[in-house]
Amino acid sequence: MQDPKDDEIPLLTKEEAIAEVRRWLEEDKVDPEKIFAASGETTIRYKNLIRHLEQETPDGKLLLFAISRGRFMKRSRDQEMKELLQIIAPPRRQEKPTDL
Repeated sequence: MQDPKDDEIPLLTKEEAIAEVRRWLEEDKVDPEKIFAASGETTIRYKNLIRHLEQETPDGKLLLFAISRGRFMKRSRDQEMKELLQIIAPPRRQEKPTDL
């Protein structure tokens, strides 16, 4: 049975996910040998993500969901942090200068 929260996460396209992985490797300089995911005997390194996504392997489909979920969660955390900061430090009101 599928978790109802899964339906709330907008899936990236294959191309968007590949672009995200390329950004991690090229701009963020993530080590391609670093492990992205491991379960049992299966280990997927960053250098293999694009191949799995392009070939739409079963692992690639799961990776697409994981990358989509990661992006969604990051946006949610960023939005929550902005809202929290507004509560903690509301914008300053302009005070009227007093006439002397």
